[in-house]
Amino acid sequence: MYKQENVLIQGETTIAATITTPDQERSSFPAIVLIGGTGGLDRDGNGTGFKSNLYKDLAEWLTIQGFITLRYDKRGIGKSGGNRHSVGLTGLVDDVSAVVRYLKSHDHVSQDVLLLGHSEGCIVATLAAERESVSGLILLSGAGVALKTSMQEQAHALLEEVGRTKGIKGKLLRFSLNEKSVVGKQQKLFERVTATDQDTMRIQLMKFPAKWLREHLAHTDVSLRERLVQLNIPTLALTGDRDVQTDVEHLDELAALHVEHIEVQKIKDMDHMLKHFDGEMSILDVKKQYRSQLSEPLHPELQHQLHEWLKRHDWAS
Repeated sequence: MYKQENVLIQGETTIAATITTPDQERSSFPAIVLIGGTGGLDRDGNGTGFKSNLYKDLAEWLTIQGFITLRYDKRGIGKSGGNRHSVGLTGLVDDVSAVVRYLKSHDHVSQDVLLLGHSEGCIVATLAAERESVSGLILLSGAGVALKTSMQEQAHALLEEVGRTKGIKGKLLRFSLNEKSVVGKQQKLFERVTATDQDTMRIQLMKFPAKWLREHLAHTDVSLRERLVQLNIPTLALTGDRDVQTDVEHLDELAALHVEHIEVQKIKDMDHMLKHFDGEMSILDVKKQYRSQLSEPLHPELQHQLHEWLKRHDWAS
């Protein structure tokens, strides 16, 4: 069904990646770069104690649709070089640029290279598309939403959930999680990273990527949406209505722009990890929820909407 190859790409640092190629009798194929979200997950979507294979599953499904796909380890993760704590948002975009240039020189890649971003990867993909000429954007769970917005909304959602938690558990949670300890601490973090030019800082003895957050804070929802409009390339924005990390209502802000090249789709009963979920949405229990779904397939409606959009643009059959 497909061939798989591990490669090393030279950018500012060495980028370790996996390329999957359709096992079909064709000389060239369109290509899709998968750009992951925040945290220490590798090219497959796996980390310590967390094996989702999210990006591996996405890559393999897209390859079956007729695309060469490339997924990669971010800096300082897996087999890629660099330091995950000192790299900024700009560095993450630099790496996507290197990957796109690599694919454009690949013997079996046609003229069409698309970027697929998930979560923070939506921001990275949007910025990278300004640097490198790409044919389209697929933005999953985060289109046109700045990191600061997501962080603030998650903090408020956490406090709301804590506020309605009953019994002893609720009392204990409200003692440790309150406006000062959650929102106040977050605001102080924003102030600390913008007051320094250091790449990293210590937060409660732990190394924190100050440069990364500082560069993210330079972007707003409005500026990211404006970039998507100005790019003027086919763009598909998908978010699930059971996503506790990215508010699905942000898609309405994109849709309200009435821009022909941007298509917006809300997926019923899909969570942030692109799986089916129809239970109660909970910030407190979200990690437990994700772990319970590790073996679940990609949401079928997500697959359908992706395929139909790719087919409409003559990239898939």
